[in-house]
Amino acid sequence: MYTITEVELTDPALVELFGRLSASLGHSKEEETSKLQFTQGGLQLAVVAWHDGKAVGCGLLRQEETGVAELKRVYSDQAGVGSAILQYLQHAAQQRGYQKLLAAVRLTNSKAINFFFAKGFKKCASYGKYRYSSQMLCLEKALISS
Repeated sequence: MYTITEVELTDPALVELFGRLSASLGHSKEEETSKLQFTQGGLQLAVVAWHDGKAVGCGLLRQEETGVAELKRVYSDQAGVGSAILQYLQHAAQQRGYQKLLAAVRLTNSKAINFFFAKGFKKCASYGKYRYSSQMLCLEKALISS
């Protein structure tokens, strides 16, 4: 069982998880710092997943535009945690009145692409800063009002 808590962007567990994500993707600290600054614009929610007192996953929800939220930095290196984080963030988005979720994934990250497809996301037109990127796959999922 996982416990998911809402945290600030400066939370040490979240920062440590961002570092692990960065290392898994081969990014430098400078690249991650610049991404973290971008993520702060429109930030709605940051979460950390815990198991046996250890931070095992994270994710962010930010507003892309009215009615549309974007998932950012969804990460875990343990099976099942990503699903729990996605479920939490999806519910939070619905509670905030969003009708659609977006996610952008590197084309080389087949594990993440397969994860999002399995969770009902579909390919969509590029958006925001990814509009002119040939390295990213943009995905969307309609949310049903609760």
